[in-house]
Amino acid sequence: MLVATTSRQAKTQPHRWRQALTCVALICLGNSPLFSTRAYAQFAVPVDYRVATADDKFDGVDLYAFAFQLDAGDRWRIDSIEIAAGLMTDGSTQREFLSVGPIWTARSPTRRWFARFGFSPTLLAGSTIAGRDLGGNFHFTSSLSLGAAFGQRRAFELALRAQHTSNGGLASTNPGIDFFGVNVRYAFDAI
Repeated sequence: MLVATTSRQAKTQPHRWRQALTCVALICLGNSPLFSTRAYAQFAVPVDYRVATADDKFDGVDLYAFAFQLDAGDRWRIDSIEIAAGLMTDGSTQREFLSVGPIWTARSPTRRWFARFGFSPTLLAGSTIAGRDLGGNFHFTSSLSLGAAFGQRRAFELALRAQHTSNGGLASTNPGIDFFGVNVRYAFDAI
């Protein structure tokens, strides 16, 4: 029995280390000079870090991501263009993703509270997760975040986020996957 337990731990332990290392890599990439807010101080909004978990038919699937937003100005009546990268994992399968799309933000008069809505085409590496077919690699992600900004210059934000990703009926199989989690954001250039 001790051998079976050790064998099971040996099978799951490397996978957990791989997940942890992937999360660390995503955070490092988000803070790298290429994606940092300091490098894009004129254009970018601070980096978001996201952790979420799926519910219902995809229970047990987690999402880890980072995102940054480029200021869109007043040209298209949107606040920013978001570029997000991360991974979905069910404990045995990892699916990396990349999404790019517009973000709209509504803030309270004090600018402390906000609601943020986004819609982005999403490219997913692989079409299955948790043993279910998602219906292809090309999807759409819509999201709603409700949160608050803290600190003297509102440099720190914390938000609850709901997200839906599906292929929008482009394939006959379209189960859709819903995630609920948190966003954490800190504006290093606001110091």
